[in-house]
Amino acid sequence: MMKNRTIVMVIFLILAVSVQAQVSDAVRNIHDKLQAFVASGEYNVDKGRVVNSDEVSGSKTIAYSFSMVFGMDSDNSTVLFPHLKELEQTLRSEAMHAKEIYMHDAKEGDPLIPGIQWSLGNTNGYVSGMYVFGKKQNIRLLSFDMTNGYRYALLLLWEQQIKQDKQIGNTWLMNGTIFEIHAKKLGHMPFIRPYSERKEQELTATIKYAPDSSSPQTYEELLAKVRQTCQIYQRETTEGKTAAVVILHKMCDGYPNTLTREQYNALINILHPFTESAVGQKHKEMFGYTCYTLYKKSEHYQDEGGEVKSRPAMIVSSSVTTSQLKKLVTHNGLVVNESSDLQLVNCQISGTAPDDADSISVRRSVSHSEVFGKFPVKNGRFSFTCQLPKDEVCYLLLDNRSMTYFWVDGQPVTADLKHGSVKSSKASQLRNNFVNETEAERMRMLKIKDRAELDTAINRQCERYRQVIFSGKDDLLRTYALYKFYSELTYDELKPFVSNKFRHANHLLMAPVKEYVAGLEKRLPGKHYENVLLVDTLGNYHELKEYVGKGYVVLHFWESWHRDQFDILPQLHKLYEKYHKTKNVEIISLATDAINNPNSKWTERLKEEQLPWPQLATKAAWNLYGICSWPETIVIGPDGIIIASPRNVEELENVLETLNPNRSLD
Repeated sequence: MMKNRTIVMVIFLILAVSVQAQVSDAVRNIHDKLQAFVASGEYNVDKGRVVNSDEVSGSKTIAYSFSMVFGMDSDNSTVLFPHLKELEQTLRSEAMHAKEIYMHDAKEGDPLIPGIQWSLGNTNGYVSGMYVFGKKQNIRLLSFDMTNGYRYALLLLWEQQIKQDKQIGNTWLMNGTIFEIHAKKLGHMPFIRPYSERKEQELTATIKYAPDSSSPQTYEELLAKVRQTCQIYQRETTEGKTAAVVILHKMCDGYPNTLTREQYNALINILHPFTESAVGQKHKEMFGYTCYTLYKKSEHYQDEGGEVKSRPAMIVSSSVTTSQLKKLVTHNGLVVNESSDLQLVNCQISGTAPDDADSISVRRSVSHSEVFGKFPVKNGRFSFTCQLPKDEVCYLLLDNRSMTYFWVDGQPVTADLKHGSVKSSKASQLRNNFVNETEAERMRMLKIKDRAELDTAINRQCERYRQVIFSGKDDLLRTYALYKFYSELTYDELKPFVSNKFRHANHLLMAPVKEYVAGLEKRLPGKHYENVLLVDTLGNYHELKEYVGKGYVVLHFWESWHRDQFDILPQLHKLYEKYHKTKNVEIISLATDAINNPNSKWTERLKEEQLPWPQLATKAAWNLYGICSWPETIVIGPDGIIIASPRNVEELENVLETLNPNRSLD
C-alpha cells in the first residue's frame, strides 16, 4: 500500500491559518516550551525574577538563569538536554512569523552586534532593559507583533566550555540566561535596538550586519541568482518560500554596483509579477521592497535626483544574514531544492485541443505552482515556444481541467489534448507514455471505493514502478519512478540510487528521495531511540522515555485528518488487541497536525475512534526520526534499541509476531 506525502497537506494547513493566528500560536508555543524547560529542572533553572514591570500598562520582563556542570569524555560539541533542545528548535521553527530575528552561534565567531536594548511601555514613558552579548555566547532573539498593541520577545543566550578537572577529567560547563518580554509598544520608538554607548544613537539605531560575502558582484551573477531564487520560491513549501524571499532581498541589497536602465528593467520584469501573486501579504510586500531596493541602485533613481515618487509597500525584513538563514532552513529539515546548474532549453509545443478550449499553461511537474507560460488556443489549435528545464517532466494544463505530461529534451512536442496524448523525440516517447499512463491510473484509483479492488490497483501500480526501477534501462525514467515510489522501497533498495555512482543522483526529482533515505538512516535497526517532548490531548507534556523500557513500543506517525486508503488505524487496532498482552506491546500514536493548528480535528477523531493506546501530538519527533511520509511505524525494544521500521501493516505484523514477550532489559 503506497503512503501519502506529508508536504502537500502541510502547505494547505499552513495557508489556511491567518498571519495573526500564526503569530499568536507561535508566541504560545514558545511560551509553553519555555515553561516546560523551567519546570524540568534540567539545568538548575531558577524560577524567574521580574526585571522590569508596570502594573498599569502590563509590560513586564522576566529573566531566568540556568547552569549545569558534569563530567564527560566526548569533544566540545553542543550538548542540549531535551527541554532546552525543544525550546531551541521551537524558536527556529517559529522564526518565520517573527518581526525581528537574530540568531548567532558562538562557533561562527563574534556576534555581529555588541548587544541589545529594549523599551517597555510605562506610565511615565518607558523603561529600558539592556544586555551586552558575550563573545562566546549562542544568541537566539525573536520578537513578535501582537494584535493588542503589545510586543512579545524571547532572548535565549547560553555559552558552554570544556574545562579539565584532575579528578573527573573533562568537565562540561553550561551557563545561560533567558529574557521573556511582554511590552506595550511605544509608537515610533524601536522596541529592540542594538546596544550603543553613544546615547544619541539609542533611539534611532537599527540593527546592521556585516556585508554578506555571497552577494553577487556582477550584473550577470545577480540576474542568474534572481532567476534561480524566484524559481526556488515558486516550488517551495511555505517555510521554504519565506527563506527564499529573505535570501532574495539580502542578495539584491548586497549588490554593490549601479544598475543601468536596461539591467533594472530586466530584473523588475522577473520580480514584479510576484508583488501581486506571491503567497501571503508579507511575501508580496517583501518582493515590493526588493524592487524598491533595486530601484535605488538604478540610473532611474539617479535621474530623478534620488527622489521616490511612489514607494512600494515595505516591511521590516527578518534580521538574519543569508548564511544564517540557510542554517535556519536546514535545521528544520527544509531544503531549498535547486541545482545551480539548472539548464533551460527552448521547446516548440503545438497541437490540438477541444474546440471550446481557451488557453493552455505549461507547468513543472515537480512543482504544480510554477507556471512557465500561458498561451491561447484558437479554433482548437495552439503553437508556441517557451523555455523549460531540460530532462524534467512538465505538463500542459488545459483550462485548469486536464493535464498531459511530457519530458523536456529540447525537441519539438506535439500534443493531442482531446485524447490526452503527446508525441516527441524517440528517446522521450517511452517516458511520456509511462508518465501519462501511470497518472491516468492514479486518477482512476482515487475514484475506487471497494477496498479489495483498490488494493489490486495499488499492487499493479507498484509493480510497474518496480519494473522500471530495477529492470529498466532508462535512468531518467528510473529517476521519475523513484520520485513517485521511494516511500515503498527499503533502505537497502534505495541506497545505490542516492550514491553519486547513480547517474542522476543529483537530479531535482531525487531531492525527496535523498531526504527520505537520510530519514531512514536516523531510525535504522540497531540505533538507540531518541527521547522527545510530546503533548497529550489535555495539553500536558510527556517524554517518550516514559513509555520506553516497559516492553516493546510501536511509534505510529500519522495525520489525523486522513481517512482514505492511507489510514491504518483499523489494522493497528487489530494488532493491538492481538499483541498488547501476549507480546507486551504498546502503541504510541504521534500526530503532527494537532500542533498549533486551530483547524485540527485531532481530538474529535480520537473521540470517534476510541483508541485504547496513548495518543500524543508532536512536531519535533518527525524531524528527529526523519519522517517524510505517512503512515510510518518504528518498533523499539525494551532496551531502547530500534528493532525495525516497517513500511506497512503487513511488515509490522511480521515483526510483532517474532517478538519475545519475556525479553529482559539485559
